[in-house]
Amino acid sequence: MRKKLIKAVIFDQDGLMFDSERLVAEGWAAAGKSRGYNIDEDFLKTIRGRSPKEIKAAFELKFGADVPYDEMNAEKRRRTYEYVGKYGIPVKAGLKELLEYLYERGIPAAVATSSSREWTEGNFNSTGIAKYIKLSVYGEMVSRGKPAPDIFLLAAEKLGEKAENCLVLEDSLQGNQAAINGGFVGIMVPDLTPPTDYLKQNLFAVCPSLTDVIDLFKSGALYTE
Repeated sequence: MRKKLIKAVIFDQDGLMFDSERLVAEGWAAAGKSRGYNIDEDFLKTIRGRSPKEIKAAFELKFGADVPYDEMNAEKRRRTYEYVGKYGIPVKAGLKELLEYLYERGIPAAVATSSSREWTEGNFNSTGIAKYIKLSVYGEMVSRGKPAPDIFLLAAEKLGEKAENCLVLEDSLQGNQAAINGGFVGIMVPDLTPPTDYLKQNLFAVCPSLTDVIDLFKSGALYTE
């Protein structure tokens, strides 16, 4: 494994920092079932990380132009917020430890997410990690969603770092492809979807958890100045 100089780390949010993709999947499934639509994992894995406009277009392509997307999306959103409001957002193993590790070493952490500012900041504040995040960029700030690298490139620009010196941590197929497309050091931490052979061959690494990312820093495979 070649060593990589890392000056900043860019995190995806849902499925990577928080165990929220399952909540979203359950919300979509329930909203679809009550209206006669089968919104399953095979479909959802193709839209994760994409922009809201692209997701709506994907629904219309699969289910027809008359699919009640806005109505189902509102129900999915309501169900997800209700769960988080009652039980809190589940935090992924190793997240806080990795953020603390980076913070102590002066390595800035950014978040690049297709989710809304309201959802993101609410999660940061409720879990106590807001102080570790230098900046966040959102899907609405770029014209193309993942697998286009635009959102990661914007984060790198705001951090003042080159893509080749930024580590991108992602769980989705689209997000990891975006990291590759943008020339970033990409690591997949799988959530609901396993890596493809292509991703295994083209990413820097595939790690079972965020804790394993800390180990890569400690081993020197990822190093800082």
